[in-house]
Amino acid sequence: MRPRDSGGDFGGTHTRLALASPRGNAWSLSRFREFPTGGDAGALVRRFLKDTAEPGPERAAFCGAGPVAKDGSIRLTNAEVTLDPAALAAAAGLQQVILVNDFAAIGHAVPRLPPEALRHCGGGAATPGAAKVIIGPGTGLGVSIVMPVTGGWFVIEGDGGHADLAPVDEGQLDAWRRLRATHGRVAAETVLSGPGLERLYAALSPDERRTAVQIAADAWLGEERAARVVQMFTRWLGSVAGNLALTAGARGGVFIAGGIVPRWAERFDVALFRAAFEDKAPYAPWLRAIPSFIVTYPQPGLLGLSALAGASPHESLR
Repeated sequence: MRPRDSGGDFGGTHTRLALASPRGNAWSLSRFREFPTGGDAGALVRRFLKDTAEPGPERAAFCGAGPVAKDGSIRLTNAEVTLDPAALAAAAGLQQVILVNDFAAIGHAVPRLPPEALRHCGGGAATPGAAKVIIGPGTGLGVSIVMPVTGGWFVIEGDGGHADLAPVDEGQLDAWRRLRATHGRVAAETVLSGPGLERLYAALSPDERRTAVQIAADAWLGEERAARVVQMFTRWLGSVAGNLALTAGARGGVFIAGGIVPRWAERFDVALFRAAFEDKAPYAPWLRAIPSFIVTYPQPGLLGLSALAGASPHESLR
């Protein structure tokens, strides 16, 4: 990758832009800036590059929290923003740019993360060269699968966060019914996201409204209703992650990214998560062996975009 490559991660809440330079077999991010997501995406890119007061990039890759349309654009699922590759290329002063889903970008980063950027949270050791799953609650719920191919990896980007969410016990069934009555179809993202945490709290405590930050803070202080919501969220996350591991055959591990769980850090109830993850008889022993990790690298999406910007659009990770 050339020293003046750039990347941009357009999330449902924040947009993160950076320049990147090669450093051995790794990448170094510089000139990092964060903006609120909204408005004209190209204008943010032009403003960022102007503020750096340096020569423009030679290549650029961007990602957005939404599906890639047939024309290559992305309309963010949780923000009124459309990312158009031609407009982003013009803003960056380039003929073309790479544009992928945000969790595809994280998928490209995961095989490159150093061990110290991963917190092991249950299971055995990863099988080298085996499939990996990435899941991440944030403004929405992102999912991607990283599959081994000859000489590298292939990232499957999809919208697994919008798959149906199933209750597995009476408590979840009661919450699920309340959510369905209020919100209609219940997808995984309906619960497993920041807004989802708030929806779940409202479903269990109809007389009260709290933000996701308040719910987590109250749970850590031992407030009963908030703690119950965080526990249900954690168990549901484990169930969905286990389903993905079964679907992908993810012996290479399940990696939890996004804006929620990495911030919970040591407060994340690993035992509760793993119990739900493994509770899939007769495959409990098989799932018990699969490791799970919390991604602690601060900007994995930008790391993945750096890798994409430094390769041809169709080149696998090496």
